Amino acid sequence: MLRAPPFTSEQTLFWHGVYLAAVALVLFLAPALLRFFLPFPAELDWWNRVLALPLFNLGILCVGGALTRSRTLIKLSIAMRLWMMAALTALVVVRLVPVIALVVGVIDLASAALTTWALVAETQLLQEEGSRV
Repeated sequence: MLRAPPFTSEQTLFWHGVYLAAVALVLFLAPALLRFFLPFPAELDWWNRVLALPLFNLGILCVGGALTRSRTLIKLSIAMRLWMMAALTALVVVRLVPVIALVVGVIDLASAALTTWALVAETQLLQEEGSRV
């Protein structure tokens, strides 16, 4: 039997959404900050702002999925975060992005693992409760 985590799958998705929205706000309000970590020319700061918009929307979608307790969105978010790590790894392997970009993928991977752990534990608990009835 899997030990239940001290959090729910909804909580992990909620906080992942908060993380995404916060990163988006930083990219939008302080686009030059990214140049401390990645060698982007200053001329591309406008692009950070443009990318911040769909990232913010995705963060709000994650928060909404968590608040509505949508199992479908929670499961899709796990796949989405795993895809993020896979895509970033592929981009690093073919040398289209620097290795430091994997930090984003590792955060997504850890977040997906926590959500998966909680979801599996919740599913087992529901099955156990159903078998008792």
